[in-house]
Amino acid sequence: MPRLAVNGSPLSSPRRLLVLGNPISGGGKSRILVPALCAALQRHGITAEPYFTKAAGDAAVRARAAGPEAWDGLIACGGDGTVNEVLNGMPDPTRPLGILPVGTANVLALELSLPSAPEAVAAMLSKGTTRALAIGKAGERRFLLFCGIGVDGAVVKRLSEVRTGTLGKHKWAAPILHTVRHWPHYSLRATFADGSSLDGLSSVLVTRARNYGGIVKLTAGVDIDDGLLHVHCFRMHSRLAWLWQGVRGFCHRMREGRHLEVRTTTAVQVAGDAPFQIDGDHGGQSPVGITLLPERARIFAPAR
Repeated sequence: MPRLAVNGSPLSSPRRLLVLGNPISGGGKSRILVPALCAALQRHGITAEPYFTKAAGDAAVRARAAGPEAWDGLIACGGDGTVNEVLNGMPDPTRPLGILPVGTANVLALELSLPSAPEAVAAMLSKGTTRALAIGKAGERRFLLFCGIGVDGAVVKRLSEVRTGTLGKHKWAAPILHTVRHWPHYSLRATFADGSSLDGLSSVLVTRARNYGGIVKLTAGVDIDDGLLHVHCFRMHSRLAWLWQGVRGFCHRMREGRHLEVRTTTAVQVAGDAPFQIDGDHGGQSPVGITLLPERARIFAPAR
């Protein structure tokens, strides 16, 4: 396998890439974009083998099987959920991972300023430059972006119960309205690595990224490159308070106050009974422990 530069100039270009495509991402656009990416990679002298997933979980299965195979990296073509699935299937999470963003929000691509056109993605991949990102772990599952326990977990859980076919931004409307109509009341406790804790929380969002959902900005100070967990502890219990916090986030004015406290840590245990989501997919019910892995993911990205 060629050596790949991390956060710097490329040492050599990858020669063989496995391209894992979710055929329902982007309203089915990946069926067109995956072959286009493979063709563009071929023009850069890179052998690319496409693989379309057949069901939920199949991307993880194929990524796991690729462990002993001689690929210089895996490419996830889909949304943040597809990237997460591939990451969780990889026996070695430090293996270079590329992204062709074809999802609904594409938060990781936005955070890293990744291109979305197949030719531009191929040109970036050909340079071999990667960016090292800390990997979170919620229960037994890895993540690069978020673990949200409480209200956003309830929305994602509802989406997983009613979702059919392709997923677009409009399909989030019904789960959000259902959650608002059947407003949940959670009481959570967050205990941090230093032993301190916060009680009576309505939701806890453990994040590695400031961009949330492609439209909301979390508090200033969240940095995807700092290798830490930024824990947003919310105390809003009413619909109106949540709406106001969302407006503040949409206007890039979310900050700490009476309803929000932010802790930076390396681990947090969230107690209480509430659904949680991991990078936009339903993860289960709390309590849940969230930590950082010692390894770092290597994501193909433009040189900074």
